[in-house]
Amino acid sequence: MKLLLAFLLAGLLTIGCWNRPAVNPNYDFSTVGTIHLKPVYDHADMTGSGEIIESNLSFIFMKYGYDVSQTTEEGTSIHLENVGTRTLNLVCTITEFTDSEVIIVPYRLEDRGRTETTVTQLSESDAKENQAGATTSTITTAYAGSVQESGRIEYTRARVGIILKMTDQRTGHLVWSHSYWYSGLELHRTTEACVRNAISQVRKLFQ
Repeated sequence: MKLLLAFLLAGLLTIGCWNRPAVNPNYDFSTVGTIHLKPVYDHADMTGSGEIIESNLSFIFMKYGYDVSQTTEEGTSIHLENVGTRTLNLVCTITEFTDSEVIIVPYRLEDRGRTETTVTQLSESDAKENQAGATTSTITTAYAGSVQESGRIEYTRARVGIILKMTDQRTGHLVWSHSYWYSGLELHRTTEACVRNAISQVRKLFQ
């Protein structure tokens, strides 16, 4: 029972949101040749979270086959296969970055008891009838149940949330925006999953 609860809880904790991004329907994304990722600032509750998110963004873009070049102050440039000349500025804001949040789930095991019935069959000889007869005896045993209280399962949960916005570098118009969060058991896997699912929406703009 405890193992089953553990598997169910692990599945519930590894979840994310799947909302659709907001897209400017009048913008021609085929004219874009470069996405410029601005430096990501730390979340107020976690020093270094900005660098972690920025590194994951670069990593995921590279995994998807994009040419990525990084500078120290200007940010990161992602070069698309499109022959377009426009540049989009990509800004990422960390809305949540929680590590090692302990989740305690109490549980209660109930044993409702059981009843066992034993049937015994004995053979005996009937001399008068010269036939074999049968004698059957039945024994019923009832076992009381029990209730186990105060059991609990403890889990450590991580949660990461981001907002991505892309604006045309020349006009300043907002052309795309998307928010995403992901909850998992380990911070580094949670961060990667959150960023990967968000960037998968960016790819659809240029396919």
